[in-house]
Amino acid sequence: MRQKIILAFLCSFSLLTIAVADEAAINSVPDAATAEAEKNFFTDTLVQDGVKRGLDKSPELAERVEQFRKDQLAHMALEAATDEGMPDFTARAQELYQARLEKQYDLPLRLRVRVLEMNVPEGKEAEIRAQLEDIRSQVTSGKLEFQTAVMEHSQAGDLRLAQGDSYWFRKGQKSDAFFTSAESLSADKPLGEVFIDGSKAYLLGFLERKEAEVRSFDDVKAEIIAELQQEYRKDRQAVLLDSLREQYKQESGTTANAEAGLAHNEIK
Repeated sequence: MRQKIILAFLCSFSLLTIAVADEAAINSVPDAATAEAEKNFFTDTLVQDGVKRGLDKSPELAERVEQFRKDQLAHMALEAATDEGMPDFTARAQELYQARLEKQYDLPLRLRVRVLEMNVPEGKEAEIRAQLEDIRSQVTSGKLEFQTAVMEHSQAGDLRLAQGDSYWFRKGQKSDAFFTSAESLSADKPLGEVFIDGSKAYLLGFLERKEAEVRSFDDVKAEIIAELQQEYRKDRQAVLLDSLREQYKQESGTTANAEAGLAHNEIK
């Protein structure tokens, strides 16, 4: 425990975070477990070095530890004061639920597909359609994985980033032709028919589907109340800090006046 406190103030941990996250120093971003193990290794190694150097007995470390304790105590006191008097927001949450129901909690059919998109130059409709039909045939026969086909043939601008993933969308967010094709897909029918929509040709593959639903109040109660509590904390904290600022002004003004009076008496 002592070693971790030493390192926290010896290295301020920000240097360790930068070292782990620096993409110039590593070829790929480590997963969470790897990053944590790496940080722990840095911590233990540098703590041992700090102890060897006698830094664990440094007066500066003791001062930093004491300052850290004060900062944390002040932070905890502010949190406790901020939560003081927190009301029961259940009734207000019910009001917000009703107000938001139609636009936010009455959810339509939502679809997610993988998209193979190709440009259709003028006069090349039949040629592009034939290319996509051939790809479709290879996929349905098992000779080609659809995701592989997308990565090899799709001409979508965001291909490298999205890898053909449309992400979730609902009616009105895509063209009618696109939505109709996506809507026809399912786990039992994972590949759509080739279709041309404007200057683009498409072949869609099924990823996920969420049927229309109405989220009940019980489903969303916790998140609405958490939102209201956060607003309460924010407002109350602002009031508390303003009060502390006024208190500081009054006390600093009283101190300044007292010092000025003392100096005047000394001159006399």
